[in-house]
Amino acid sequence: MEQQVDLVKSIIELRESLKIFEQKLLQLKDSISVVDQNNIERYNETKENIQNLFKLFDENRSKILEIEDQLERMNREMEQFARDKDVKIIEKYLSFIDPSRFLSKDDVIKIVDDYLNEKKWG
Repeated sequence: MEQQVDLVKSIIELRESLKIFEQKLLQLKDSISVVDQNNIERYNETKENIQNLFKLFDENRSKILEIEDQLERMNREMEQFARDKDVKIIEKYLSFIDPSRFLSKDDVIKIVDDYLNEKKWG
């Protein structure tokens, strides 16, 4: 009989231990669930941040391409500008010719006025 009582006590102790383990297991499951949920939220935030960064990179890349295109156009236009050497040659010829010797200021004003009037009425 005493063996039965010992056996029953052992079974009761095992049952209580099992309940304690089940409770701890449930707590661990809850903790894991919370950790998983936090990780999912962080993953989604990180994913969104990375997507935003890629959008910014794409916008900046297109802006850089636009700027490069504008610089190339400016360089092509600047190639057509007169160089210092060319301007100095023209200045040299103008100093030789000196148009002010041939016309006075009043003559130039009259010629310009006549030309403008001709364009206006012509």
